[in-house]
Amino acid sequence: MSALSDLLTKFSQTHGASGYEDNVRALVLREFKKLVDEIKITPLGSVIGIKRARRSSAAPRGAKRSAETPRVLIEAHMDEIGFLVTGIEDGFIRFDEIGHFDPRVLLSQNVLVHGRKTLAGIIGARPPHVLSAEERKKSIPLRELFIDVGMSDARLRELVNVGDSITIDHNVIALQNDFVAGKAFDDRSSLVALIEMLRQLQTVNHAWDVYAVANVNEEDSAVYVGALTSTFQIRPHLAICLDVTHAQQPGLSDDAAPRVNEGPCIARGANVHPVVFEKLRDAATRAEIPHHITVYGANTETNAWMMQVAGEGVPTGLVEIPLRYMHTSVETIHLDDVARTAELLCVFVSGLMLEDANALRGETFTRVVSVKTKRAPSKRKPTRRVKRATARRNSTRPKRVTRVKPRRKMLKRKR
Repeated sequence: MSALSDLLTKFSQTHGASGYEDNVRALVLREFKKLVDEIKITPLGSVIGIKRARRSSAAPRGAKRSAETPRVLIEAHMDEIGFLVTGIEDGFIRFDEIGHFDPRVLLSQNVLVHGRKTLAGIIGARPPHVLSAEERKKSIPLRELFIDVGMSDARLRELVNVGDSITIDHNVIALQNDFVAGKAFDDRSSLVALIEMLRQLQTVNHAWDVYAVANVNEEDSAVYVGALTSTFQIRPHLAICLDVTHAQQPGLSDDAAPRVNEGPCIARGANVHPVVFEKLRDAATRAEIPHHITVYGANTETNAWMMQVAGEGVPTGLVEIPLRYMHTSVETIHLDDVARTAELLCVFVSGLMLEDANALRGETFTRVVSVKTKRAPSKRKPTRRVKRATARRNSTRPKRVTRVKPRRKMLKRKR
């Protein structure tokens, strides 16, 4: 478990807000190179690691193989929520958010300003002593917060420009009983599960090519452009989105959220293909992996929402890791849930057969059979009866004989 914890710590403490994922991408590339056969990078910066099918040497000779090896895409997003410099006022930085933070938890946070030089700073605001009684009752809006890096206005303007990114600076904290807390576990914990799955697949046979993808631009986009474009490029036969979901904590009802350390969540609903859901659940049951079933009536607010409509449509599933205190600097998970997610994915991939690709090309849906309804009686007689009556009448009439006049010979005139 220490290897998993170390990798999670490394990814959590690497900084990369949406649209500024360079450092995280470099770390993903280093890890993927150990585990995949080929690596591609999309024009937007998503990383695609391809692990080719590894079939059993004991397979019978002459066994039918599809002309095209089926492709399964499994992805997690590598970006994190962050901030953007919007202005500099008298040596203080004004900023806006990338993604969505709860402003109540921002005051006094440590940050890193990624300008020409990375600068440590803190988020400050007016102290409570100068606030009115009414203002003290309310959370401080984002527009009233600022970042202090301890520099003069002139020097700060030399190193920081409008548009530079800012991220929370927070180390991972090891809690008791394999619980860990830190920033960007949404969705770096899923990214670690994805890498752990690739490691397990090194010794496992699988009939499908596996496309492991670390996507950009999830937190800042309503259309999830990183996942949409990488899925369009790959054109997979099946896709799985990995993300986190709200876990049980004080203030939530027992029915509202899954509990931490009870396994991953397999989603079901309008955003999830029914066959993919069944295969994920069967894999979890077969391997005796503890899991939850989460239900979504509409948008899951994950990359799965747009992955399913890439190209002509992709049968898509969603697996989530329970997480407490989402979109804060102390997101909390249990390491066993990450390990179980990786195991579920490995069992799922190794269980995919070549014929499953055909079953997912629309053949799983039942054709709608039209039901015959009684028609109102027509005044006209059926065409067949009319023809028969006409035929009987015609049979009693004498046949009309057409006489052809003989052609007169043309007599040659005597000259």
